[in-house]
Amino acid sequence: MLPNTGDIIPLLVAIFLPFLVVFALMPRYISYLRGKGRLTNDAHKGPEVRVPTPAGPLLMAAVVLGELGVWAYYGSILPLVVVGSVLIAGLIGLYDDLKGLGGVVKPALLVLSGGVVVLAHFLYPGVYDARLYFPLFTYTGTHYIIFALIVLASVPVASNAFNMLDAFNGEISGFTAIVSASLVLAIILRAVEDPSTTPTTIAIAIPLLSVSLAFYYFNRYPSRIFDGDSGSLMFGAMYVVLSIVGGVEIAALVALIPAVLNSYYILSSVRGLVERKQMTTRPTHVGQDGRLYAATEEAAPTTLARMVLLGGPLGEKELVNQILLICGFAAVLSVVTSAMTWLL
Repeated sequence: MLPNTGDIIPLLVAIFLPFLVVFALMPRYISYLRGKGRLTNDAHKGPEVRVPTPAGPLLMAAVVLGELGVWAYYGSILPLVVVGSVLIAGLIGLYDDLKGLGGVVKPALLVLSGGVVVLAHFLYPGVYDARLYFPLFTYTGTHYIIFALIVLASVPVASNAFNMLDAFNGEISGFTAIVSASLVLAIILRAVEDPSTTPTTIAIAIPLLSVSLAFYYFNRYPSRIFDGDSGSLMFGAMYVVLSIVGGVEIAALVALIPAVLNSYYILSSVRGLVERKQMTTRPTHVGQDGRLYAATEEAAPTTLARMVLLGGPLGEKELVNQILLICGFAAVLSVVTSAMTWLL
């Protein structure tokens, strides 16, 4: 069911409140982090370039405020489910930013974020549909246990895929904006044909797009702030939770293909769950001309960036643009998938 004129207020709240929170408060938050010495080296610039981190807490607050605004208007359980998942994933990431977590512990803890969705569906049946709809075919059978296990596993997988695509200025914010835009369109297209998709479902997906767009302004090259694991894990968890409650899992997966392949290549090349700071060889390196080159060492992790650079060296801004172009193509395919699913 598509929104009508009565849904304008919550949609405007979902669009503008998170955006304005990030845009208005980020400069002060950057100054606060600098004052506290929460700085990290920008790995692809000189050692004198120190960037504040993490932006995750402010991004989390903006998302939560947007979702609570939707909840205040509709009174639905769905925004609260998103808030619960976002807070758990973001706080796990924040602990990793401040104290550090192992490569195995972090994904294991992220199961708790998906657990919020499963628990909510158990208490309030209808939070999600325990079926998948494949384009040009039909729904699978209803399998409550199997689908619950998929939900629990998908949050760590997607969150770590987002986290592993967070390596260059503007990469994670641009990627999140692109895939969240395709996600919102996917839910809208589903609403055209499926009355179970309410305006609430559309509204709760918008804060992710609003926050990532606002954050891109500060995170783009040259970055004024990094999101940290608290930001990237929160982005990934929110994306997958929205795709589940929105019933657009297949389309959402199509948009994630570049990130999923990037994480798969990394894990297969390093043979396991390894933290980035534990990798002894980098996939790229900065040349004397200031451009990025693909690593030639056999032990270097295989990443999407390294594969792009095999075609020749690029500046960091140009490399990110190439990666986002690939992600944009996947997002277009995601929208096409949604159209095939709900309009044909």
